Amino acid sequence: MQTKLKKYLEEQNLDGLLLIGDSICDPDMYYLTRFSAVDRFTVLAADRVTMLVSSMELGRAMHESCADQVISTTEYGIKEKLKASGKPGEAYTAALIEFLSDLGVRRIGVPQRFPAGIFTTLSKKFQVSIVESPVSKWREVKSDREIEAIRVVQKACEKAMRLAIDSISRSRPKGEYLYADSNPLTSEKVRSSIEISLLDDGCDAIDTIVAGGTAAANPHARGDGPLPANSPIVIDIFPRSKSSRYFADMTRTVLRGEASPEVADIYDAVVAAQNAGIDAVRAGIDGKEVHSRVSQVFKDRGYPEGDNSGFIHSTGHGVGLAIHESPSLSEAGEVLQAGSVVTVEPGLYYPDLGGVRLEDLVVVRSEGCDNLTEFERRLVV
Repeated sequence: MQTKLKKYLEEQNLDGLLLIGDSICDPDMYYLTRFSAVDRFTVLAADRVTMLVSSMELGRAMHESCADQVISTTEYGIKEKLKASGKPGEAYTAALIEFLSDLGVRRIGVPQRFPAGIFTTLSKKFQVSIVESPVSKWREVKSDREIEAIRVVQKACEKAMRLAIDSISRSRPKGEYLYADSNPLTSEKVRSSIEISLLDDGCDAIDTIVAGGTAAANPHARGDGPLPANSPIVIDIFPRSKSSRYFADMTRTVLRGEASPEVADIYDAVVAAQNAGIDAVRAGIDGKEVHSRVSQVFKDRGYPEGDNSGFIHSTGHGVGLAIHESPSLSEAGEVLQAGSVVTVEPGLYYPDLGGVRLEDLVVVRSEGCDNLTEFERRLVV
């Protein structure tokens, strides 16, 4: 990484790249430091990676992070500055100015998400430029260790998916809804089983989707209430490991009861489109071409792209320290590189019917891809 960083700084005529925030929400900060923290800290990526942290986090940061240097804000009199100003933000910025001056940086690059208040103050003392963070691009290609971390999370994801689908397959269609024993089977009940399973495997998940019937016509609807009988149920699980911080992602659509010919045909079209997408993925192809091939399958089967119905989203996205990252399999998709991890997730959505989506997670290779998803695709359960 040091070689890439040095080259980037030379090309941009910068002394360093500055990031401020927490590494739970900012994957670039975690990537540079491998330090997980909910509180704000500073990372300066220059000739080496240096962290500026609170005294509370100093010991942990020195032990856990991969940074070359860790410095506490106490070295810059943060307590005295806070006492004098009474304003935490002002005290922190004053300490930051001294920190940057000590490290000899004058020309600083900051990402677009950089705090506006700190940017304004630093701009009076330094030459500060807003840049596209190169770290997001560096994260695109995964090492073998990163791929293995994602594979482990995907296994936990599949285990949770199995529990969810098994609970649906054990239910009884009764009128419009599915019943477990004498009670309706709800999205909340199935989602709870998914999240408990993931917690047991050291993962967390936010906004897991269990959406049935017309609710599933909205691709990101979480779903609520009783699950419908004889209608597609979209289950989308995207957990993150609490230890490695890497995500996985997977979607299956199932139906308990009888599938109408229309739903069965839509499901078959999505399977065919996903097969075409997976077959197209390889290093050197761009995401736009993968998306085009998927779209063509739908068009050939009479399901064109649309704004409000049909195929209404991109084919896929990168997965890693963020659930959505580069590269994209879309109309603006980048050239795929070996080692990238991407989803292939075509879907069809209709307001009066619901939705069908299938999603696998694959590793881009020079001659194709490795599918990390081993879970079967089956509509009626």
